[in-house]
Amino acid sequence: MKQSEFENLLQTARERDLTDAELAKLERWLAANPDEQAEWEALDRLLVALPDAPVASNFTARVLDEVRRAEAPGPALGQAWWRKLLAPQFRPIQIAAAAALAMVVIGVGYQSYLNRNRAEMAASLHAVATIAEMAPGLLSDFEAIEAIDQADPIDEELWAALK
Repeated sequence: MKQSEFENLLQTARERDLTDAELAKLERWLAANPDEQAEWEALDRLLVALPDAPVASNFTARVLDEVRRAEAPGPALGQAWWRKLLAPQFRPIQIAAAAALAMVVIGVGYQSYLNRNRAEMAASLHAVATIAEMAPGLLSDFEAIEAIDQADPIDEELWAALK
């Protein structure tokens, strides 16, 4: 085994327990390198001599609280959004900037809507003007048609005759 493989085994031992095959490799390496074995045994003695770390008296309660908190459903999406929007971390200048940006976007959208309506109206008027130029007699009876539209309702027999 090379030095790099030994270092890989040490790194693995820091992250998790070694498997039986990995332990056998480590023992072979230590048997072949007495300096490393002496260092390993000294480190092992020091680790065994260390006292157990004190655990807080409320350790179990704290762990169970964290587990409950992790399992508890979070706030609904709408609630979290509003809570973040109204959080005290936002400064008044940020809120004012967001409001100004929203007003600009709404204003531009409304202006675009008005421009589109005006363009549609201009196109309609252009179409009517073109028809009036092509057939001038078409709009000559407009007043009579309008008078019929505004007149009192005509009885059903007359409507049936007109149809």
